[in-house]
Amino acid sequence: MMEFAVELQRWLFRALTVPEIDQVKGVFDHKPKGDGRYPFIEIGESNDIPDHAQGSPGGEHVITLHIWSQASGQTELKTIMAEICRRVDCVGVDIDGPATCFAEVEHTQSLGDPDGETRHGVIAVQFTTRKLES
Repeated sequence: MMEFAVELQRWLFRALTVPEIDQVKGVFDHKPKGDGRYPFIEIGESNDIPDHAQGSPGGEHVITLHIWSQASGQTELKTIMAEICRRVDCVGVDIDGPATCFAEVEHTQSLGDPDGETRHGVIAVQFTTRKLES
């Protein structure tokens, strides 16, 4: 449900920063400019699919995370991705308002960037929300 989009991003930011993930220089909602910030996590695109099953408003909200690393090899990237999955896969989400929410990793992918130096990880986190009737 789009009404929870900002709250879900806030929850995701907290999950990725408290405590800090080893070696990660920052979590941003944009790709920062300049060097020296690798590795970092970018909170990227989102997708909202309403689902009012059983007469109760709800839906699925997917937020895509991008993980950027310039370490040689894939170990740093995959270690960070594994920690993110540990923090957000199959967990209850505490959001403001009368609602239930559950997070799970929908899919992951690791890629080489065209620049030949950067590794790019992608994690799609799906939130299933259901608004509780008062």
